[in-house]
Amino acid sequence: YYAPESGVGLALRNAPILYGPHARVGVVGLGAGTLACYTQPGQRWRFYEIDPAMADIARNPADFTFLSRCQPRADIAIGDARMVLDKEPAKGADVLVIDAFSSDSIPMHLLTREALAIYGRRLTQNGLLLIHISNRYLDLRPVIAAGAKDGGWQARLRHYRPAAKDRKRDYAASIWIALSRDPAQLDRLTRLSGGGKWQVLRADPGFAPWTDDHASILPTLKMHL
Repeated sequence: YYAPESGVGLALRNAPILYGPHARVGVVGLGAGTLACYTQPGQRWRFYEIDPAMADIARNPADFTFLSRCQPRADIAIGDARMVLDKEPAKGADVLVIDAFSSDSIPMHLLTREALAIYGRRLTQNGLLLIHISNRYLDLRPVIAAGAKDGGWQARLRHYRPAAKDRKRDYAASIWIALSRDPAQLDRLTRLSGGGKWQVLRADPGFAPWTDDHASILPTLKMHL
């Protein structure tokens, strides 16, 4: 999911050009800590992980070595990411990665209108929000598209399909959406990525944005019963 040519790979590799050598990066969903190895000198990173046991596993080099090799003193905030982010200062991040939707059970409260408003507050004016929506059962594209239109975001989609040589390296197909309230920043990301890798994500007129009061996964099911 995190290959160099994936959406998040393209964004993080180009972060020094987009935001300078001291880019501030936040990642919601630590997992095994894979993304830590995109860190570059001078950057400030913070991970948000709800499960302290997951943080212990990621830190243990007997289980995974991403953190021990790339960010041995990783800053990990334990708790529900939305609640933690809501208490942090505004405009404190240049890039915010939301990586919590690939499992069979997704945290819907991280994709509502209110959640996107929290991300927007935390990001700088030209900040970049990356949302990972690879999922076997749900198509979350209309959810993000509706939320983006509702919240004044521009959105681009990167559907990465690895070539044969990359599949041998265990690179997997992935779908990432990049959002920003600054259209010029998305244009820069597109140019830096090499043209044609990002497509404009347009809202479905019949799909309402998710809110804290109402959200349903039924319209997003890939296989309707």
